[in-house]
Amino acid sequence: MASDSTVNPPLQEAEPKIGPAAEGTPAQTDFGPNPLRTAEQPKMEAIDAESPRSDPTNPPAVTSQPKVETIAAATPVRKPFGKGKHSGVPFDPVKENGAIFVGWERPQLVLVISGRQDGYLEPCGCAGLDRMKGGLSRRHSLFRQLRERGWPVVGLDVGGMIKGFGRQAELKFQTTVEAMRKMGYDAIAFGKTDLQLPAAELVSVAASLENQQSPFVAANIGLFGFESGLTNPTRVVEAGGRKIGIIGVLGEKYQKEINNAEVALARPSESLAKVVPQLKPKADLLLLLAHATKEESIELARQFPDFDLVVTSGGPPEPPAKAATIEGTDTLLIEVGEKGMNAVVVGFYSDPQNPIRYQRVPLDARFPNSPDMRMLMEAYQDELKRLGLAGLGIREVPHPQKDLNGEFAGSEECRDCHKPSYEVWKASGHSRAWQTLVQLDPPRNFDPECMSCHVVGWDPQRYFPYESGFLNENDTPHLVDVGCESCHGPGLKHVDAELEDSNKELQKKLRQAMVVTKEEAEKSQCVTCHDLDNSPDFDFKDYWPQIEHDEPKKE
Repeated sequence: MASDSTVNPPLQEAEPKIGPAAEGTPAQTDFGPNPLRTAEQPKMEAIDAESPRSDPTNPPAVTSQPKVETIAAATPVRKPFGKGKHSGVPFDPVKENGAIFVGWERPQLVLVISGRQDGYLEPCGCAGLDRMKGGLSRRHSLFRQLRERGWPVVGLDVGGMIKGFGRQAELKFQTTVEAMRKMGYDAIAFGKTDLQLPAAELVSVAASLENQQSPFVAANIGLFGFESGLTNPTRVVEAGGRKIGIIGVLGEKYQKEINNAEVALARPSESLAKVVPQLKPKADLLLLLAHATKEESIELARQFPDFDLVVTSGGPPEPPAKAATIEGTDTLLIEVGEKGMNAVVVGFYSDPQNPIRYQRVPLDARFPNSPDMRMLMEAYQDELKRLGLAGLGIREVPHPQKDLNGEFAGSEECRDCHKPSYEVWKASGHSRAWQTLVQLDPPRNFDPECMSCHVVGWDPQRYFPYESGFLNENDTPHLVDVGCESCHGPGLKHVDAELEDSNKELQKKLRQAMVVTKEEAEKSQCVTCHDLDNSPDFDFKDYWPQIEHDEPKKE
């Protein structure tokens, strides 16, 4: 993507920009015969129908599990399919996302701007890390590369580093702030999700160190009250021969979402009226980090036209390809997108005809991994492992189908009665989902946000286990991988009814309860894990034939 040498015409508030269509949206198409079930495919090794079974009222012992190599040895070679990592087609991030900094000479000053990380420390990598954007590691490499060019860099973030509550959210906040310190961020605003953490946690992480001033700026936020003086309303940063005055505020609309008695809040316009006149004489450039809606950010810019640049956390999921000034002002509006997938770089030049250049930077595979960030990610994953589910405050809850279907049984309990389906599953990536986490660098098999889509018995979107679902490899080894019950729901009552109960009506009822139709799979099942964050190239019509396993109905 070529850089833009001029700034766009004034931004019309009445015409909000619409982000580009999200990639990987499941297509509504028909599907053909399952290629795994055709005569041309290699046949799976037969499974002994007379193999001994465990008592269906008790979970099978670990020693009764079949040897993995017996099935793996007969696994057919998977043909390329889809358009993602399974296609076999190499991914070129520059071709896909465009070139950057084309024609840029060395600027006097560059601002590297980010925000709305939303808890995404790194792309998950399950669908091919090279095809995904974002991550602290690539962002660090961007900072390093610009500095290696000799460009004077100022790092700015408009806040929104985490989402959710609990110990894992706190660990993410700690990790992100430490990463941003290593990158050399100069000013960071608090986001609405950040302020949902306990004030003591915020202070312990965001306070100034003995030899380093806190990068956090918050003109209308007081941790433990404004009298505490724990938050700095403004900062002045010197770089490239210029003094940049920076103010951070939290918008009024977002303030209504904060339910934290330890955090004092004031109207942003009232706070700005106090600090802008004080900061203006000290700075050559005046910047506002507005963690606010796009509409409120624009209104603040019009109310305080002294700002040269306003960064908003509002706007579409992806930053605009070109920057724009706000109508009625000379103020440049910067939108950061979401989930840390992009950064925005603004360059300042002495040329009066072309004083500012703008570049949206996709944080993709063109940026190498950072060893410093890998160490942070390893420490983060190690802490998740040390704490365990109990230490993270994660508790089991009853499955919605528990009363009808009972507990989780594990995929091996399905094998004898559903041989064709079991063989399709065993040949699929679903049967190796756990190893995907184990083999990541660093491994993520103790991260609840990753485990939830790689085991049986978890809510994949809310990151908690159901009762009798997977807990760990030692206690629940039969529930690793994406198994039958990941889609069909718990099935122990169904297993018991088929083996021991002569009640035909009950058997029929429980069989029906386990059915998942193709329509249900397409509309509500698959996308709980194969979403845009974790599987951006997912296309139902390509993936469905790889796991389709319809069987004749029993009467």
